[in-house]
Amino acid sequence: MSVLVDRINSGRKAAIAMVQLDPLPGSSMYRDGSLKEMIKVSVAEARVLSDAGFDGIMLQNLGDLPVAHKVTPEQIAWMARVAFEVAAAVPTPIGLNFLENDAEAILSVASAAGLDFVRIKVFVGVMVTPFGLTGGNAHEAIKTRNLLHAENIGIFADVHDRTGIHLGGREIDPDIREAVDLGHADGLVLTGGNFDESMGYLRKAHAKFPRLPLLLGGSATEANLATALAVAHGVIVSTALKDTDSAFGRVNPAKAKSFMKALRKLG
Repeated sequence: MSVLVDRINSGRKAAIAMVQLDPLPGSSMYRDGSLKEMIKVSVAEARVLSDAGFDGIMLQNLGDLPVAHKVTPEQIAWMARVAFEVAAAVPTPIGLNFLENDAEAILSVASAAGLDFVRIKVFVGVMVTPFGLTGGNAHEAIKTRNLLHAENIGIFADVHDRTGIHLGGREIDPDIREAVDLGHADGLVLTGGNFDESMGYLRKAHAKFPRLPLLLGGSATEANLATALAVAHGVIVSTALKDTDSAFGRVNPAKAKSFMKALRKLG
């Protein structure tokens, strides 16, 4: 089982920080980046986050936006190398998300690089995203994990990702249930259009699955941590740690330490 999932199941309130990569080759935005430099920057940021005490660190290809529905072989190759180097450099559990929502690629890279968990943005249902229709891929995720004997990799599944609209306007309640009962997710990520909507989603999920790891997927700050963790078992944080006050930019070490200090004060 995933180390991070085990820690959450043991009662630990968790914070997962993002390392956002620059454009990968094969993506829409790549021009002339260096793999060596990407590894250097990613490892440096991961060390800052690990030293600050984060419970998990997740790699994501934010620099590739706008994305397609499947990742390219070049993206897979570079991400696998970066992920392997990051996982070897820090003791913190490392996770992965490809914004393309390509579950086969996500689980394959995670398995090859020895990662601990993954995030899959559309797990059940169909979302209308900025880049077209994206269908749930629970089948591909579970099939790939079983094929690779990678049961130690935890799957955190988003339900109704905030960057899209659920096709048909379906309420979130049945998708929460189906992501777990039918999709076999190890944990759920809930993120609404704003913090209050996210908390509403989290309360619904907690009512159905009180012992399942539930993560707030966005908008976590030091100011709202206590409110979030009264319901959620953990948070995923990016913008609040950056020197740019956006998801893009580099991690600010002082902000990272301050965030984790605030979280640990909550017990």
